[in-house]
Amino acid sequence: MAKHAILSDIHANLEALVAVYRDFSGIEGLRSVVSLGDIVGYGPNPAETLAGLNSLVKKGYTVRYCMGNHDGATIGRYEFIDLHDPRDTSFLADEAGLENLEAVARHFRDPQARKYVPVSLNAKVSIRWTRERLAEPFKQFILQQSKDYFALGDGVLCIHASPRDPLFDYVTNVRRAQRAFESPLMAGVGLCFLGHTHIPGAWQIRAEDLVHFAGNNVLMQPPKALTEGRLTLDIDQTITLVNAGSVGQPRDGDSRACYVVYDDEEQAVEFRRVPYDVATTRQKIIDGGLPRSLADRLAGANAERSVAEEPEEAEKGEVARE
Repeated sequence: MAKHAILSDIHANLEALVAVYRDFSGIEGLRSVVSLGDIVGYGPNPAETLAGLNSLVKKGYTVRYCMGNHDGATIGRYEFIDLHDPRDTSFLADEAGLENLEAVARHFRDPQARKYVPVSLNAKVSIRWTRERLAEPFKQFILQQSKDYFALGDGVLCIHASPRDPLFDYVTNVRRAQRAFESPLMAGVGLCFLGHTHIPGAWQIRAEDLVHFAGNNVLMQPPKALTEGRLTLDIDQTITLVNAGSVGQPRDGDSRACYVVYDDEEQAVEFRRVPYDVATTRQKIIDGGLPRSLADRLAGANAERSVAEEPEEAEKGEVARE
């Protein structure tokens, strides 16, 4: 039995990571750390953040890693492209045979073939910036240590985005949460930790409402949204999705770093908010030559419209636009 610090979307924000470490290092019995992915991207300290997480092993912590979409792009698993850039659209048509938006969407919907991922200009620029500054050993560390998903214990799944699509799906509303619960990856799972949206929260169903029918999992009742705070779970009776929020780039109007602590003995999840030196991180972003809007986003937390606020119609195209 143990307590676990569940961190997601650090995004190369060293000041936020250090503040979160100082917070959970004072929790008795906590010797396990889980990164749900997107350690790098957007922020100014990718190498230092990776090194900081790895250094926790020497302090007696077990550290486990999920692969995030920005992590995957950094190591070349995916190429981020901007559909507003004629150079990118020409490349897609000439080199990849993706001549229009419909073809790009079909390509994205196939996880086995997926290589080119439409994103915001900020995401594309920051990944190019990160690739140029991250030495090969750090890229190899991401490649070798990160898994698309893993079990933290019996019935506990850790994943970056969603059981439906481990690196790219956004669980932002009832319909998306329902499809996540119905994913084959949720078989035997009573608790799933995820991130990706940068917005903390939880969804829960009664276990008896998820039935197997005609080869599919079917949810008979819509999920219930739970608010932040302390959640007491009953894994035998309920199934819960917990979004850990974001350590390094919150998008819910609260600029403090967010993470969760999972106590597997008490079956409880606690959301924790930690203030950090936002001004220093913002200045590093500006001084490093990253887009200033990434610094502004930290100041207001929701200063720039995020994909988590995209309208429901965005699901029809099913392309990533983080």
